[in-house]
Amino acid sequence: MRLLVLLLLAGAVLAQAPSTQAPSNAAPGLKSIGTMSEVMVRIIFPTSNEIFYVARNENKTEKDWEDLRNNAVMLAEAANLLMADNRAKDKDRWMKDATLLRNVGDKAFKAAKVKDLEGLKALNDELYEACQSCHEHYRPGYRRKL
Repeated sequence: MRLLVLLLLAGAVLAQAPSTQAPSNAAPGLKSIGTMSEVMVRIIFPTSNEIFYVARNENKTEKDWEDLRNNAVMLAEAANLLMADNRAKDKDRWMKDATLLRNVGDKAFKAAKVKDLEGLKALNDELYEACQSCHEHYRPGYRRKL
């Protein structure tokens, strides 16, 4: 009788043990929604332009600074998006170029947080280098002569 009770208890314990299968609420993998061109045109191009042309209006309102902060953080995070396994073209040059973009986005975000207009202006060459380097290596026909 004791053996039967022990077997029933063991069965009940095993039935309550966690499954070795992945839980149904596990995070899904990355899935690209837009094409690389759409990410560039819809996210990176407009956010980088806000940094490139920051000097157009030197009398910034609080909303202007908030917009700059938003664009700078989106630019930096877009670089992280480019480094995701489902987007990265390779683990060498692509990652270096995306890191350049992330670094300038991070600097722009920090400058916008403290309302440092001169600091943002100073990032223009660095941002240009990040964009130009990636385009030179990965954008077909970039800088071709007409």
